[in-house]
Amino acid sequence: MDVTEAPVCRARLSGWGRRPIAEAEETAPRSPSELAGQLARPYLPRGQGRSYGDAGLPAQGHRALNSVRCDRFLSFNPASGVLDAESGVTLQAILAMTVPRGYFLPVTPGTMFVSLGGAVASNVHGKNHHGSGSLEHFLIEVEVSTPAGTFTCSREARPDLFLATVGGYGLTGFITRVKLRLKPIDSAQVETLRLRAPGLDSLFALFAKHDKGYEYSVAWLDTLSRGRALGRGVLMLGNHAPASGRGKAQDLERREKARLKVPFSMPAFLLNRPGLTAFNAAIYRFSPAGAAREGFEKFFYPLDYLRGWNRLYGKAGFFQYQFVIPDPKGEEGMTAALEMLARDRLGASLSVLKRCGDDEVMLPFCKRGYTLALDVPYRGQATLDALDRLDELVLRYGGRVYLTKDARLKPAAFRAMYPEAKGWMETVRRYNPEARSNSLLAERLELWRT
Repeated sequence: MDVTEAPVCRARLSGWGRRPIAEAEETAPRSPSELAGQLARPYLPRGQGRSYGDAGLPAQGHRALNSVRCDRFLSFNPASGVLDAESGVTLQAILAMTVPRGYFLPVTPGTMFVSLGGAVASNVHGKNHHGSGSLEHFLIEVEVSTPAGTFTCSREARPDLFLATVGGYGLTGFITRVKLRLKPIDSAQVETLRLRAPGLDSLFALFAKHDKGYEYSVAWLDTLSRGRALGRGVLMLGNHAPASGRGKAQDLERREKARLKVPFSMPAFLLNRPGLTAFNAAIYRFSPAGAAREGFEKFFYPLDYLRGWNRLYGKAGFFQYQFVIPDPKGEEGMTAALEMLARDRLGASLSVLKRCGDDEVMLPFCKRGYTLALDVPYRGQATLDALDRLDELVLRYGGRVYLTKDARLKPAAFRAMYPEAKGWMETVRRYNPEARSNSLLAERLELWRT
């Protein structure tokens, strides 16, 4: 087989939070031969760049190997729902192909503009994690080009590589192919129920009441409210709608709407405390409540309608801070975290609370309990100091931070949050002994010293 060279360019790369920014070479192999020509050099696999922090940014001297052109569907079985695809296929492309055929993603994050390989590397979770878990549970096999060779792995074949690659942030090598089982559906619509909760205790009660009746649940929170209104929010529940009787083709028809675009970075003064407080109050007061039937894109991917929404946080960018606090201290720890957020004025307009189950990979994020993701505009050292204090609180309650969204966690905090890291890195080193695949995340957290 001839080994060819993919075109290389110099690029300024960042995650979706727009900080940090890395200057690095980037290339997008178009075939296995072009990929093979790149793997002898220091590199980092990169997908669509939708992880928020520095997990998708190559370490200094490493080249970004972008999977965007490795985007072919290899096979799809309409009887079993088993899909085999290259890693650069996006979730959007999967949905466009499979929803009309009566299948949906078994697990999906809050955007469909991510690559399949990136979803595996982050072991993505969604609104159904409390019942279905993360993507790991629906993967049949994964092919990985590691510095030690190319291997097909699963829970049965090379389980060490499988469990280190899923949720492994690209450190075992370049994921080339993914085979997974999709979820059968009868309709492209979702039956939803939205309920307002005037405070955190009532929101917890609503989660508990509807936990088993709805497959999907997620809540928007006002993290700036205080006192009796602390943690007020809107709980959004959903189930895939049954067939309507109009016919399969009509039920599975997608009705995409035109997408809006944020044309430039918003000025920083729009993110001041009074402005965000007023915005959150308006969301709580005017969010529609009650039952409805809506397209899956509106329910699962509301932010995808606003292209470039990360520009709303200005040129300085933002951190998305997601953490989990496991039961039985989930409610207590989340209450303490919201009190700290209100006191330190860290809240923003996008704060999302979900129930979690347990992950089973080598470096698990989700633990059964509550997880909160919030956007924090970057305002210099004061923001970093406040997030360090939040790390300490999360640790006190036995929690951890989601690395695929992180850009500033310190090595000591990471080691305390993730005692499993030593065993995971032992496996990573077996397949990547010289850190040929390496990221800014790994360097910042001193993973190679773990």
